[in-house]
Amino acid sequence: MIKHIKKAAILLLAVSTFGCSESFLETYPSDSVSTAEALSSPKNMMAALNGVHRAMYGQSTFEDYSLAAEGYILPMMEFGASDALHSTSGNGWFRWNLRWLVHTDPNDSDMEYVWYHHYNIIGGVNNIINAAEGMTVTPELANVLGQCYAYRAWAHHRLVTLFAKSYTYGNPSSDKGVPVMTKTAAPYEGLSRGTVEDVYVQCEADIKKSIEYFAEASKPEDNSHISVNTANGIAARIALTKGDYENAAKYANAARQGYSLMSEKEYKAGFNNFEDTEIMWAGDIIPDQTTYYRAWFYYLGTNFNGSQNRGNPKFINHELYSLIDDNDYRQDMWLETAPNSIDVEFDQIGDEPSNDDPVISGDENYATRGEFWAAWGKVIEEYDMTSSFNTYPYMSVKFLNANGGTIDPDDVLYMRVSEMYLIEAEALAMQGGKDDEAIAVITELANARRKDESIAYDVNARGLSLIDEIKVQRRVELWGEGHRWVDMKRYDEALDLTNSGADETLYQKGFKQDKPSVNDAWIYKIPQAEINANPNIGEGDQN
Repeated sequence: MIKHIKKAAILLLAVSTFGCSESFLETYPSDSVSTAEALSSPKNMMAALNGVHRAMYGQSTFEDYSLAAEGYILPMMEFGASDALHSTSGNGWFRWNLRWLVHTDPNDSDMEYVWYHHYNIIGGVNNIINAAEGMTVTPELANVLGQCYAYRAWAHHRLVTLFAKSYTYGNPSSDKGVPVMTKTAAPYEGLSRGTVEDVYVQCEADIKKSIEYFAEASKPEDNSHISVNTANGIAARIALTKGDYENAAKYANAARQGYSLMSEKEYKAGFNNFEDTEIMWAGDIIPDQTTYYRAWFYYLGTNFNGSQNRGNPKFINHELYSLIDDNDYRQDMWLETAPNSIDVEFDQIGDEPSNDDPVISGDENYATRGEFWAAWGKVIEEYDMTSSFNTYPYMSVKFLNANGGTIDPDDVLYMRVSEMYLIEAEALAMQGGKDDEAIAVITELANARRKDESIAYDVNARGLSLIDEIKVQRRVELWGEGHRWVDMKRYDEALDLTNSGADETLYQKGFKQDKPSVNDAWIYKIPQAEINANPNIGEGDQN
């Protein structure tokens, strides 16, 4: 059965797939309407769908988990990988994720939360899809259903990329994937794990149906709703992770139509507004829905006034930073010589230390105390931080609160058009015989990131193969946006932080890991709570 049945928006029943030995349905107040009545019209369905949009970024009420959906999960998919690194343990958030002790533990609450979050989304849209059966499809209903089928494809795809082997190097017809849910109805029993192939078949069918509905749909309200472009973007992601490069290129190209790339000024504005030029899909967080210390900017931002980022600035892998050329304005997203206010020590001359006292360890960039604190103060002032913030070499200034030094809420980014350029370029390069087309696409993106536009991007400047050059562009462009874990899995890349600047003592098991094709530790564990409760998933189904 189902473990939790919840109402979202106007009595939307959002259902997870946790199994249990007995079922129950949350009792409605006497003045409420039934689920069938609540989903009886496209208008009511859209109101219910708004509850799903809210669930994508809102603070969860699931048992004792106060985590904020994508605001928590996107950083999780960066911090155990190679590029978005922690300078210290800070207040402890994500320390165990860094050490690979969370996703490898079926009893960890994070695994239960990731599982629940996605099946909650699936259950919510299933209610709408199921209720629409037999209805006349108007443009308004087509809009609702286009979004619902896209959500279902997106959520199943996210689950299979985390909780199963990669399609590209595994055996998808026999590798265990995740349960495929297409109905939300009594008796709410948990389902068995489909194969990886089963999940991809469902994802492809759903996203195809989504795009078909959008062909006759009314326009989306804003970027917090899924559009036909977003649906094509989801389709491109699905095809890319499958190794279906022809379709990946086709869908990515369709997804980016009608969009322009950010200017340098826009790029440096902090990625905090769901209406920014490149944003295809994002959570529009309004002030009374703030997630406070569960916010994306609390984990990955520079100037959100919380203990996690005040004491633990996130920084870029030094090896990756070294690959960014000086005419690429994305280089400015990280401060190579920011003072190390975490580890620095000073030589104390006499009883009264002065600004002329030398820095003796912890920061080779500054000779004296005066130089050090002047540089620190400059960073603090420029990026709207307070005196309680630490700075650190190579620290990120990519994600900035619009109202720096506060805990005011900012929007959560799900998809940008630059990702579509990168998918298209990679997919073209992987097909063979289409290198010129791939070069044209990646050059268009890279030229948009030039400080001096008169000095054009040269795809051969780093001396890398075309596919490796595209990978570098992807790592730089999408740094911190929640892609790196899945990318490393599908590329079958080993994890090695030896020259990254990361502290091996802090990272422990997360400092080095063999490549995913020979190391099942890359696969998230199925929550033990699901195994215990779902009669169709047993101990033998554990990753």
